[in-house]
Amino acid sequence: MRIVIVGGAGDMGRVACRATVEDPEIESVLIADRDAFRAAELATTLGSKASATALDITDAGELVNTLREADLVLNTVGPFYLFGPPVLEAAIEAGCHYADIADDWEPTLEMLRLDDAAREAGIIALIGMGASPGLSNLLAAGAHRELDFTQKLHTVWRGGSGVPKAPENPDDVRPSAAIDHWIHNLAEPIRIWRDGEAQQADALEQLEVEVPGIGAAPVWTCGHPEPITLPIAFPEISESLNLMFARPGLIDAARAVRDRVRAGELSVAEGSKEFILSSGRRGPDAGPVPDFPGVFAYAEGTRDGRRVRVTVSTNAFPEGGMGESTCIPLAIAAGMVARDEVKTRGVMGPEACIDPEVMFKRLVPYSGAREGEPLLDVRIAPIDD
Repeated sequence: MRIVIVGGAGDMGRVACRATVEDPEIESVLIADRDAFRAAELATTLGSKASATALDITDAGELVNTLREADLVLNTVGPFYLFGPPVLEAAIEAGCHYADIADDWEPTLEMLRLDDAAREAGIIALIGMGASPGLSNLLAAGAHRELDFTQKLHTVWRGGSGVPKAPENPDDVRPSAAIDHWIHNLAEPIRIWRDGEAQQADALEQLEVEVPGIGAAPVWTCGHPEPITLPIAFPEISESLNLMFARPGLIDAARAVRDRVRAGELSVAEGSKEFILSSGRRGPDAGPVPDFPGVFAYAEGTRDGRRVRVTVSTNAFPEGGMGESTCIPLAIAAGMVARDEVKTRGVMGPEACIDPEVMFKRLVPYSGAREGEPLLDVRIAPIDD
């Protein structure tokens, strides 16, 4: 299989490039990037299977022509509210399979509207195949599998680990696309699934979840694709939220900045800087953080006639930084497409087409998990009314 990785020379994309060239089922990897020099430099380090090309994905004709020479395109170019739908549209026109790491809920809706076109073109369009969304969706599928009937199905992740320390000199704060993206999402309404229907809501609504064997702790809502795609795969669920747990001080700092951005006092970029400089958002001063898994699924429903809660996490989570946790799963999914292990055509989330057992088994070499140990940590406890 011939793969094009758009944005392949970037911090995220280069992880996908390294992982895909290692797969014997992948014949070639074309690193397509605006920065031709960085793309060529990376290709040189990856061996004969890798090559590079300069590509401006805003040039629709050039993009389609590039994708016509490939079997699959991996889209690692953010922000996805700008660069998700156009690349998918180009893939459909070119008849090229598509996968991405989109973590915005707005383009998720736009790309799902292209489902009929993708089916007619006979292509796989796998959206949100990173960590969260991505592995979180597959953990949710695992939690759903443990129940006879599922009422609530949530994805949960730890927030704050990627936020840098505040520099001594405020002028030394560097722009952060990830933090800009988060502040933007907090300031805008988010899409959730509640009472069996899609609803708009504010981010940072506080709830509580209990992990059996660990205990209960507060969590806060965030805008993400999981509450959009999970109800499509599991239509009986009445509630689906994406939730973050963190030190309370971090949430207080984020909420204060969010409110000022909403009021027009700060731009998103200014809000990001203000957030980085906020005191009391890190360490013990910010309050306790629960000893939850870094990413897990939480479900409530019935099993054998009893109301229970279920949590599912994995021992095979990729080690490293955000690039590894996000793009190693994307690369493994690419290998599954190459092996014809993904059968469904159309636009869909991972839970609709990826076998969780296969994914987590293939993640083992990239994680701290040991061969032979359980891939999933499943915890079930009764709900006392």
